[in-house]
Amino acid sequence: MTLPTKLPSASSRDRLRYDATVPRALVHRASVAEVFITDSVAAATNGIGRAEATFEVAAQLPRGHLIGERSATYDFLLIVEVLRQSGVFVAHRHLDVPLDSAFIFKAMNYQVRSVDALRIGTRPAHLVISLDVRAERNRAGRVLGFDFDAVMFVDDVPALEASGGLVFVSKRAFSMLRAKGRDRVRTAAPASTLVSRLAPAAPAALGRHDPRNVVVTEPTVDPSGNARARLVVDTRHPHLFDHELDHVPGNLQLEAARQLAVAAVARLHGLFPEQLLVTELRAHFPEFAELDLATTVDARVGGVRQSKAVGLLSVPVDILLEQSGSTVSEVALEVALWA
Repeated sequence: MTLPTKLPSASSRDRLRYDATVPRALVHRASVAEVFITDSVAAATNGIGRAEATFEVAAQLPRGHLIGERSATYDFLLIVEVLRQSGVFVAHRHLDVPLDSAFIFKAMNYQVRSVDALRIGTRPAHLVISLDVRAERNRAGRVLGFDFDAVMFVDDVPALEASGGLVFVSKRAFSMLRAKGRDRVRTAAPASTLVSRLAPAAPAALGRHDPRNVVVTEPTVDPSGNARARLVVDTRHPHLFDHELDHVPGNLQLEAARQLAVAAVARLHGLFPEQLLVTELRAHFPEFAELDLATTVDARVGGVRQSKAVGLLSVPVDILLEQSGSTVSEVALEVALWA
């Protein structure tokens, strides 16, 4: 993906509003406080399903949030969430995907281009997510899903590039997909189903401050760069479980990957966890993660290198989340030393 050399068109940006958030149902949120999208416009249409359509989505990220804690930059998970909400909102508002459809994220990727653009300022930032969509339709014209490329502009500065893919299915089809996952639980070894509340790691070891945001156990890290932890799931968390779910959401899995990566890189390279920032994400979700199966999080930490994208020292980390021998997500992160 190539970063565009110009901003979204002034005419479309001038039409975007930031004075209120969109209805929460259109971004699949229960809490109004968890809605970040404020508006959107169709910037170009070139035959959805055959070529591309471009949409520009307006958003604000909160300067203070439970997940963001005391970070000087907009948090990794909040960036993931605003990208997710952008895709969901475009599907409902512009592509006529029914509100009762189930949304499945196949993949989510992003790469930071400007850390400075992500710094939290003295006023709420105006975001524009320019979303190029390639939709797949059935013979009747119904949208079955889409892949997207995106650029997030923060106060007119290109902050990051992103891409991903979503699939939309009916409630009946979703129930059939979930039945497959439940079969995996029924055939799992007894030890794999012991998921009573695990002891979370100390927040400071993970670059966190608030114990409520810790989602892994104390990591083990060996000198060769291998790290392991177990997933800690708290279904009462107001952001990660904004509404009731029958599976472990993707954003929780991504946060577990981030926390293990930060802890392992800090320990191996003698760094402070709070100085480490995720500047690149590549994630794929081949299976649903079940709430009542134990989840292991394994990481392999690479060597220190110079990131060409942001000009910082960074470390690549590859992470697998597994349940009962099956991979539920594959995540690759680039963790940079920025402060």
